[in-house]
Formats: sequence, structure tokens, C-alpha cells
Amino acid sequence: MQLVRDPTVVAVARRHAVDVCRGTLDDDQCDSLALAVSELVTNAIRYGRDPITLTVEPTAGTVRVEVTDGDPTPLFVGLPEDLATGRRGLLLVAGVSRSWGWHPTSGGKSVWCEI
Repeated sequence: MQLVRDPTVVAVARRHAVDVCRGTLDDDQCDSLALAVSELVTNAIRYGRDPITLTVEPTAGTVRVEVTDGDPTPLFVGLPEDLATGRRGLLLVAGVSRSWGWHPTSGGKSVWCEI
């Protein structure tokens, strides 16, 4: 799913991901998925560059979410002293995901998580 750089698309992306995964995840996992998608898409809009895409891939009991953007800058993961002023997004993703990570792409970077 191609996303525009507008904060209002975060809700659309979150709803799309949950709709795609309703039969794969239970309600608690869907809540975790919604939080992870919100954080990953928000980060891409706030700190990344176009194009921004969201991919949601459900498989047996697991969902992989991947958000790509056109900025090759490595991720910044907040340290505990940064938490008072933000930078909590990726820590939240790590907390609700089975695993997560990122990798460079030919035109930027991709951040992923599995719920």
C-alpha cells in the first residue's frame, strides 16, 4: 500500500493492517499490530522520505509488517534518557513484536516487525 506524507494516513494504515489480519491474529495481537503499524508509519512520515509503502503479510499465526521509505539514514532508537522527550516508537514496536529490525534498500530503508 502506497502512503502519502500526511499524518491522517496513519489511521488508514492501521485499519488496513488490522482488517487484513483479523483471521490470523487474536484481539490482543491485533491491538499490538495496530500499535506497531502506527509507530512505523508515523516514523516514516516524520523522519523518512517518499516513497513510503506499507506491506502486511499474514501467514499461519504470524503477521509481518514492513514499512519502507526513501531515506537511507539508519534508524535512531531512543536511549532511556531520551524517553522523556519522545523517541519511544521503536521501543514500543520492540515491546509488542516477536521480532523487529531494519535493513537498507536500494532507495532507502525498510523497517519490519512480526506480531
